[in-house]
Amino acid sequence: MARIGVISDIHGNANAFMAVLNALGRADVEEIYCLGDIVGYGPSPARCLELAMTYCDILVRGNHDEAVFDEWAHRKFNPIAWAAIEWTRNQLSDRDVDALVRMKTLEVSKHDITCAHDTPHPESSAYVLDAETAAEALSSFSTSIGLVGHTHIPRIFAVSEDVLAEDFCPVEAVKCISPEPEHPVALPRGHRYLCNPGAVGQPRDSDPRASWAVLDTDARTFTLHRTEYDINQTILETQAAGLPPVLGQRLLQGL
Repeated sequence: MARIGVISDIHGNANAFMAVLNALGRADVEEIYCLGDIVGYGPSPARCLELAMTYCDILVRGNHDEAVFDEWAHRKFNPIAWAAIEWTRNQLSDRDVDALVRMKTLEVSKHDITCAHDTPHPESSAYVLDAETAAEALSSFSTSIGLVGHTHIPRIFAVSEDVLAEDFCPVEAVKCISPEPEHPVALPRGHRYLCNPGAVGQPRDSDPRASWAVLDTDARTFTLHRTEYDINQTILETQAAGLPPVLGQRLLQGL
């Protein structure tokens, strides 16, 4: 069994990522799982990809990662996000892009944990934010714990395995938990869980601190953590890169 650091949505914010990696070191984790969107929005995509490839034991590809090499991706992004993708493409080497291409969109770890960026459902792309979207996601994998990112909001969804049928999860049976930092959430056996650690590089829950979590597979707990970092430095780097200014300024509000 293991203590696993869970991170997602780094989005080219190297200052936040390095602060979280330092915190993960102090948290005595044995592995780190990254749930995608290493690049996009932020001013340091190549550095973030280098750090992720160095320190993460599992890496799944996010939609911003995929947009770097997907010629049709512009149809799925707003103009500001797409401007950042086009800028990001020019910052990455062929080797960097190849690393993103080789990442899978779904991984099951040696600890029998399902990892995806947006949803484990193989034919869907969703922001899992409520019981309805969580019900579809919870019915699409078979391990007791699933990990996702994409929403930039820390959240845990749970359902009793007694009510799960093949490819079906009743919406009314899904429980939603908004974890509080430093307060472990118990994950008792007999349930299936979908856990989101929030975003390292661009939180959207009105808390500007970098968000990440520790999954303890022995104690069966998921603990949210928040880490302060030099947001103003990231804003300066965003401006210097010529990226849309809003991508830096929004970090101050955690939106």
